[in-house]
Amino acid sequence: MGVLRVTGGTLNGRRIFVPAGTQARYTSSKVRAAIFNMVGNVTDCEVLDLFAGSGALSIEALSRGARRAVCVEKDRQMASLLRQNIENMGLERDCVVLNMDVIYAIPHLARQGRSFDLILMDPPYEMGYVSTAIELLTKHALWREGCTTVVEHSRREDLPALLEHIRVERSRVYGDTKVSLIRSEAGQI
Repeated sequence: MGVLRVTGGTLNGRRIFVPAGTQARYTSSKVRAAIFNMVGNVTDCEVLDLFAGSGALSIEALSRGARRAVCVEKDRQMASLLRQNIENMGLERDCVVLNMDVIYAIPHLARQGRSFDLILMDPPYEMGYVSTAIELLTKHALWREGCTTVVEHSRREDLPALLEHIRVERSRVYGDTKVSLIRSEAGQI
């Protein structure tokens, strides 16, 4: 079992467990800290964490004052570990895990009338998941006015080329990883 650490907030320094020896890519502490410096204040935000993996990004948001989080992770074993991490942090009341594919989770959340202030996405790189997820989020209007969306993607992936209606507010590169911050108007980007 590998270990990441929470980088800020009330859970600063606490351990987040990740599976050892997998091909999965985990957001480093440096990149997570940079993401939340870019985003700014997340107090009382409703968070949607797509491709959640270990839950590190949503746990980080909750540690920094977010109200609630919904984590979407389709891999059964990873979703189980994510639930374990949430329990270890005492966040069971604040965080829900949906063990399903993003393409089903987004319409499911829309049918429940959910919308979000902060959307975090860290999909496998260069596989088309970013454009699919953003198209579904737009179609189902899960963005609240002023919503911030953070996309962690390959530095070789140019988001504006993927979706012409995207306005990237800023981006930072960390090795092979590019973090893009997008803000929305009411209901869409």
